Amino acid sequence: MTPKTIQAVIDHFTRLPGIGPRQATRIAFFLLKLSPSEVTSLSRSLIALKEKIKICPVCFAGFEVTGDEKTCTICANQKRIKTSICVVERESDIEPIEKTGIFKGTYHVVGESVDILERATPATITHLLNRITYIQKQLPPERQKTIEVILALNATVEGDAFALYIERLLRPLSVTITRLGKGLASGAELEYADQQTLIHALENRK
Repeated sequence: MTPKTIQAVIDHFTRLPGIGPRQATRIAFFLLKLSPSEVTSLSRSLIALKEKIKICPVCFAGFEVTGDEKTCTICANQKRIKTSICVVERESDIEPIEKTGIFKGTYHVVGESVDILERATPATITHLLNRITYIQKQLPPERQKTIEVILALNATVEGDAFALYIERLLRPLSVTITRLGKGLASGAELEYADQQTLIHALENRK
């Protein structure tokens, strides 16, 4: 029988995305074999993660606070195109897109999964709708339809269903809605796509 202390650690790890009971058990026993200094270092890193990393109230991406920053560096950058919003599932999807060097807009992290049959709209998507409405109010009437929302979601069945769900909610706002062009293999996750594939997908979005 697994000791209660170890089981408590296992239970915590099974809450992590992609980690099942067997993997969580392996991690727990791996940690058990670490030296006290290594465990202390890990615990300090986790505490620092919560103390120094905040969630951007605009795009929901994590960013490190070094001063009095209120938002992430991308949202705070006045040179970024505020009328172009790239919707991604995870913060880790942002980096590969940034590395292409061709997208100059901003991002919005909506989360990895959503039950599209539920009536309740996730807070991240509600915020996206409010964010777009706010931007539209800052623009003259003739420019309000120039806002582009790029649905850069994973090329999976769930990702496609998620994109259709978001698109349906965006349609009443009369914005331009595009999706990444073909190039990502079916079932592929955005964060693992190579740079040339992403460049092609962004340039050929429609």
